[in-house]
Amino acid sequence: MRSAWWVVVLCACAPSDRGPRFQPAGNATARRGGELRFGVAGAAPTLDPAYAYDEVSAIAMHALFDTLVDYAPGSVELVPRLAALPEITDGGHTYTFHLRDRLAYSDGTPVVAGDLKYELERTMALADSPFRLFLAGVAGARAVSDGKAATCAGIVAPDPRTLVFHLDEPDASFVYVLTMTFATPQRADHVAAAGDQLRSQPLGSGPYQLDTWDEGARLVLVRNPHDVDAARGYLDRITIHENLAIDTQFMMFERGELDTIEHLDAPDYLWITTQPAWQPYIHQRAMLTAFGSRMTVTQKPFDDRRVRQALNYALDKQHSIRILHGTAVASHGMLPPGLFGRDATIPPYPHDPQKARALLAAAGYPDGFDVTYAIPSDDEAESLALSLQGDLAEVGVRVHLQRMSLATYIDAIGNPGDTPFSKASWLGDYPDPTNFLDTKFHSRAIARTQSNNDSWYANPELDAVLDSAKRELDADRRAALYHRAEQILYDDAPWIWDYHQMTTEVVQPYVRDAEPHPIWPRDYTHAWLDVGPDGKPVAR
Repeated sequence: MRSAWWVVVLCACAPSDRGPRFQPAGNATARRGGELRFGVAGAAPTLDPAYAYDEVSAIAMHALFDTLVDYAPGSVELVPRLAALPEITDGGHTYTFHLRDRLAYSDGTPVVAGDLKYELERTMALADSPFRLFLAGVAGARAVSDGKAATCAGIVAPDPRTLVFHLDEPDASFVYVLTMTFATPQRADHVAAAGDQLRSQPLGSGPYQLDTWDEGARLVLVRNPHDVDAARGYLDRITIHENLAIDTQFMMFERGELDTIEHLDAPDYLWITTQPAWQPYIHQRAMLTAFGSRMTVTQKPFDDRRVRQALNYALDKQHSIRILHGTAVASHGMLPPGLFGRDATIPPYPHDPQKARALLAAAGYPDGFDVTYAIPSDDEAESLALSLQGDLAEVGVRVHLQRMSLATYIDAIGNPGDTPFSKASWLGDYPDPTNFLDTKFHSRAIARTQSNNDSWYANPELDAVLDSAKRELDADRRAALYHRAEQILYDDAPWIWDYHQMTTEVVQPYVRDAEPHPIWPRDYTHAWLDVGPDGKPVAR
């Protein structure tokens, strides 16, 4: 459950007469070899699958650890990975996976179904694992989480190549949970031997293995010689430079010292997207994100639906998109473009100040009202908040900005009464509506503190629709239920629906098959380098 924030840092633009220094060598098919280098602004805190939940760790984890099923390159289509796609029986209560032949860890030892059972039970038992709640629907998971059982009755490994899950309730989204990197095999003897050092001694079955990790500076992966999938793992090495400032990354990229760059700052983004020579190497994709402004619907004035609708009409989404330099699309709700269940026929709220003022007057606020709006303290959030402040002032709503450190902001948002109106965002963990709608708006997600449902929105009709959709195995009927859920949320407006953000990645001309993935950040598991016979890029 991650909130997504991209910080804009202003720096000098590159000269406008600079273009790519290299060109493709012209290889017609993928070839093995070479090193791919890129930078990240942060650093990975751990490589332990039970704990690694941040973006930087996720980059390495997807390369190091295989899961039962995965996504096709550049797509949210499910594909087999450690196992074939599951057999779903017993009305959706039972998922059975059959593991592939010849699976091995990077040390050559075989992967067996019992290793998956072990690691999932380990995750359930760790009180501080961020993933244990994803397994709450497995029969017997609560007993393991509460320390009342050592093993989970709902996960069975009847033989080395079969893994069976029994669920308390049918759940059509469960297979997506098993794409997350915590759902991976680990050997119990390796975990015991590594002890506290497990975070830096990963043993996985992915296409790459850890070579070296100078924590906070450089993390190097090399090809796993025991990977059984010949259609990936083309690179000899992947080098991740940690704690590398965004402006420094761009300068290194231009000099040819980095092979890809993402999360460009505003001046560099504006420069490179206007350069014809770079256009073939700029890749953009809408991500599983939703951005807007949450309102605590149990507090005045947000307890009146007319007020919430008025604020949606007051916001001019085109202002937000311009501030983001076109790297966003207007939203009508939580579900991003391309996600199953999204109703593309619902238009975003139009910018209609006259209608907004009429709704405010009907709700008893003809002169508007004063309200505090909380934001994390960064440039992008402030620019967007100032734009919202101006839009709402046009209809008489006087917004007073409250800037907080990111840690304070995250603490405050999930606690009732602290911040009834604030910037909000959501980055999905997997491409199913449950991860957006159930997590953010089902009454079951309301908690006393750190509530995922941080609007404190409770609607019995929506709960019933979401519960039915989660159990429904027929795709068409399930989609229709989510269309209904979207309409309910559009009308009730617990958020000011604003935008879905896109990511932009620029690659050197010789980097192939490295477009952004909608789920996996910086996914280079299928990338290859179109370089010369000596393994070096070809200069222009």
